[in-house]
Amino acid sequence: MPEDKPAASDTTPEASTSAQPAPARRVLGAVTSRWFVKGAFFAFFVFTCVQLFRFAAWARGAGPYVHRPEAPAGLLPVGHFTSFFAWARGGGWDSYLPAGLVIILAAIAVSFLLRRGFCGWICPVGTVWEAFAALGRRLFGRNFHLPKWADIAGRVVRFVLAALVVLALMSVSLAEAVAFRTLPYMWTADLKILGIMIQPVYLIVVLLVGLVSALIGPLWCRYLCPVGGMYCAVAALSPSAVTRDESTCISCGRCAKACHAYCRPDTVRTVRDTECDGCMDCVKACPVEGCLEAKVLGRVRIAPWVWPLLVVAVWLAIYGAAKLSGNWDSSIPPEEFRAAIQSGVLEQSSMPKNP
Repeated sequence: MPEDKPAASDTTPEASTSAQPAPARRVLGAVTSRWFVKGAFFAFFVFTCVQLFRFAAWARGAGPYVHRPEAPAGLLPVGHFTSFFAWARGGGWDSYLPAGLVIILAAIAVSFLLRRGFCGWICPVGTVWEAFAALGRRLFGRNFHLPKWADIAGRVVRFVLAALVVLALMSVSLAEAVAFRTLPYMWTADLKILGIMIQPVYLIVVLLVGLVSALIGPLWCRYLCPVGGMYCAVAALSPSAVTRDESTCISCGRCAKACHAYCRPDTVRTVRDTECDGCMDCVKACPVEGCLEAKVLGRVRIAPWVWPLLVVAVWLAIYGAAKLSGNWDSSIPPEEFRAAIQSGVLEQSSMPKNP
C-alpha cells in the first residue's frame, strides 16, 4: 500500500476548501490524490492491454471481435519517437498509428505546463515502480537515499541514455522512419511487447528491480528511464513550480520528509530540481498557510487539489481533440491487422532491416 503522507493541518493551503462540508472535502481529497489519479490511469491502461489481447485472439480465430484499443501505443516509445522525429522533420503525420504521436505530444505538453505531470500523475510504468517504493516505506519506514555522488551519477546516466536515444532516432533517415510506419512489424509491436512482459524471465526482472526500488526508491524512473530523461529536460523549462516564502517558513522539514523524489523544498525559494514531478505532497504537508505554493511564473497560485485536475484536463483535451479530428484511431483496417498477426510477424525475432 502507498505510504500515507503527513496530514495537513487547518492552516495548510487545503484550508481554502474548509467551507465545504466534511464529506465533500474528503471526497475531493480522495479523487484528487495522486494515488487515485495514477491508479485510475493504470487501471485503464491494464484494461486496454487486456482488450488488445482479446483483439489478437479474434485475429487468430480464437474469440469474438473486439475493437482494437489505441492506448497501448504508449508501450512503443522507441517506435513512436522514431515516427515523432520524422514528423518533426517534415515527414508528415502518422496515419497508420497516430495515437503514438498524440501520446508523446500530450506527455510533452503536460510535462512542460505542469512540471513533469506525465511522470508524476499518468505514466503506468512509473506507477508500478512507485508502488514498490511505497511498499518499501511501509516495511522499512523510509526509502534509503544513495550517497550524493552515487545519486548524481545515476541521474547523469539517465540523461546520457536519453541523449543517446535521441541521437540514435535522429540518425534514422527520414525515408526509413516514414517507411517504418508501413511495416506490419510496427503495427503489431505493442502485442509483441505485451507478450514479452508476461514471460517468466521478464517478471523475475520486474520483481528484482521492484525489490531494489523498495529499498532506494524507483530505480528505473530515477536512474535509467530515457523517456523520463527527455521529459525532465522539457520540465526544466516549465513555467510552473513550487515556491517557498522564506519569511513565513518555520524550517520544520515536513516538506522534505514528504517528498518521494528527495527534493528539498525547505532550502530553496523555487523548486527547480529535475526530479520534481509536481506531486504536491510537499505543499500538502506544509503546516504554514501560503508558505509552500505551486505557482505559474511565480505569480498565479495553483491549489494542490486543482493541480491534478489540470493534469487530467490537459491530457484529455489533447486526446479529445485528436479523437474528434480523426487523428487518434488507426487507419489500418482490422482485417489487415488480422492478416499481419496470422502471417507470423509476432514470431519474428527482430524487425526488418530495410523497410
